[in-house]
Amino acid sequence: MDLFDEFEDIDSQESFLDFDYVPDPENKYLSSETEALQFIAQFIPLKDTKSDSYYQEKQLKKMLELQFLNMFQKIELSNKAQLQQQLEMLSDKLLEQKKYNMLKGKVVIGLGGKFSAGKSKFINSLLKAGEELLPEDQNPTTSIPTYIVQGKMDEINAYTNSGDKVTLDFEALQALTHKFYRKFGIGFSSFIHSLVISEDDMPYSGMAFLDTPGYNKPDAVDEVQLQKSDSDQNKAYEQLRKVDYLIWLMDIENGVIQQNDIEFIESLNLKNPILIVINKADKKIDRDIEKIVNLVNKTAEDAGINVFGVAAYSSRENKEWGNTDVIHRFLELASKTKVKSGDVMGEVHGIKTKILEELKVGEASWIRSRNHLSNTIANSESILDIKTLVDLYGDALEGIRLVKRSLYQFNGYMKKLENKLEEYYEG
Repeated sequence: MDLFDEFEDIDSQESFLDFDYVPDPENKYLSSETEALQFIAQFIPLKDTKSDSYYQEKQLKKMLELQFLNMFQKIELSNKAQLQQQLEMLSDKLLEQKKYNMLKGKVVIGLGGKFSAGKSKFINSLLKAGEELLPEDQNPTTSIPTYIVQGKMDEINAYTNSGDKVTLDFEALQALTHKFYRKFGIGFSSFIHSLVISEDDMPYSGMAFLDTPGYNKPDAVDEVQLQKSDSDQNKAYEQLRKVDYLIWLMDIENGVIQQNDIEFIESLNLKNPILIVINKADKKIDRDIEKIVNLVNKTAEDAGINVFGVAAYSSRENKEWGNTDVIHRFLELASKTKVKSGDVMGEVHGIKTKILEELKVGEASWIRSRNHLSNTIANSESILDIKTLVDLYGDALEGIRLVKRSLYQFNGYMKKLENKLEEYYEG
């Protein structure tokens, strides 16, 4: 089978060569079909094979996100829904710490917002990259979650959906754009889970910046891409819910932060305050910028969002409007956050401790109720009262039994989980 056939109809209803496209002579992956094929072949195995770590990750996610709380179906735990959400976030963060060694000890700053909000251009401007570090020609078929960290050497790694790591050169990074899609009909976001870019001159040593796909379906997307854009929304959510701090980008032409932006931010349940950046400030005069900044700040605060501040910024001019220095102060706050490489493991154990304490408190409550009922029955002279008290006494005994069984099962489960986590980290 020809390699072209492997990709037929993966991201497009068009055939591989049906696009009108002017080759880019400066990029070998865009100008040479041979180079393009070799490039694509790195990401897609000819057989459906997955690494051992892939299956380990699947098992750990199942244990944390499904099995952890399932054993308490007959036990009332406080904040059970919140615990479930926290476990899902921790399982994602746990796997990312193992997969991306460069993120250990880093404060992760997530960049979120709609498509065309200018997230990639903003990061390029903020990090003062001499050349475009992140490709800016993005759309739903090409946008891939991308980390930028400071490292000892410049390196670009792509992590595939099957768990493999592929090292790229700068030309390859720049080819992961809509230009490649227009020419070949293939969007790499179907095959690449995320990118990690290590830059030795990245100015923020203790941080990692995460550029994510736009969470919404842009107007330009046709119905063929509707399902794909939905998956990008999920991808943005999964990535941003585990960041330490969030910078939310919006286009100044919107005039105000919109309700679907607010709902998406609220769904992330982030602990730390967020920074809202109104991008493309060079398109407005000072008086209008001030009005928009004030309106965005009031709208976000009225919605109950924990806002650090609102900044207007021009990526084209590489500067923040009004010399308010909000962005710098936000990054300074983030830089003071202490992140330990084992903090996820610590949080998992923290959840375990809280559950065990709650179970023991519940057991003690049932025991007190049982003892009280026993004394009351012994001193009661009414047959009707005794019958009712005996029923309540039976409920107390059943409550004690359920708690004891849950404690036994949970302790056994945690030993199994801890062993799996140790195996995963040591592997």
